Amino acid sequence: MDKQKRNKWLKLAAQLVIAVVAIYFVIGEIDLEEYKNRLLGVDIGWLVLAVLAFNLSKLIAAFRLNHFFQAIQLDLNAQFNLKLYYVGMLYNQVFPGGIGGDGYKVYLLNKRFKSPVKGLIAATLLDRISGVVALGFLTFLMALIGGEAYSLMQGYGFLIWVGLFVAYPCYYLLVYFLFPTFKKVNHITNLQSLVSQILQVLCAFFMLKSLSVADGYLDYFTLFLTSSVAAAFPISLPGGLGVREGIMVLGAAPDLFNLDKNAALAFASLFFLITLFSSLIGLIYLRQVKSIEAKSKGN
Repeated sequence: MDKQKRNKWLKLAAQLVIAVVAIYFVIGEIDLEEYKNRLLGVDIGWLVLAVLAFNLSKLIAAFRLNHFFQAIQLDLNAQFNLKLYYVGMLYNQVFPGGIGGDGYKVYLLNKRFKSPVKGLIAATLLDRISGVVALGFLTFLMALIGGEAYSLMQGYGFLIWVGLFVAYPCYYLLVYFLFPTFKKVNHITNLQSLVSQILQVLCAFFMLKSLSVADGYLDYFTLFLTSSVAAAFPISLPGGLGVREGIMVLGAAPDLFNLDKNAALAFASLFFLITLFSSLIGLIYLRQVKSIEAKSKGN
């Protein structure tokens, strides 16, 4: 086994260990019967709305990625770009030890359109970073709007204000100095990132409604956004499995946000299932994308 493959499997093993430890922790913190009842008693109508909001956020995210591609002179058909985006989601969720969704996009677009690998990697990387910046910005905003987050910071609440005001200036400086090719799409992609993440919050709202959660919505949103930031880093399995559950249950503790731990875990599990279900849409387009890959190899 070469070094690259060994590192890939070591990373997957580390992610599995983190997920197992996190899930072991949350199981010890909840009432399994109450957790099961929460999931089985979900309101289907609200759940359908949550799935729609989630996939609408992914639609916006796909448009955002296409703008990054256009900045490197790669003008993809919007329909093909969306199909490739869902296939990438499928690779991330179903084949975590494989090439990965972003890696597959880079590979296919390089083979099919002869786009430079360096530019493709920069586009997909900046696409992710812009999403994380939007998540961070909304997390700080939620913490300031209300709930327990600001008071939990005690004398350090000003750091939330600092984070809110420096998030986008720092991102713009990053693009200006390290990714100047993408300066021309900065405004539109940042707007799309915010819209995409706001739709994720809307998805979270519908999920809480489906679980019959009555209060504490701002605190659930803050924890959800925080867990989404953590899940964006390569320390967890796809979908943030384990990490998201751990953050939601830990944050629900009485000395922190004082939420219902069973509802918090049911929320995290439901979001994982929505992500997994939505990624399976990629199966519809997988054969078509694979045929394009096969033709590219033949050229």
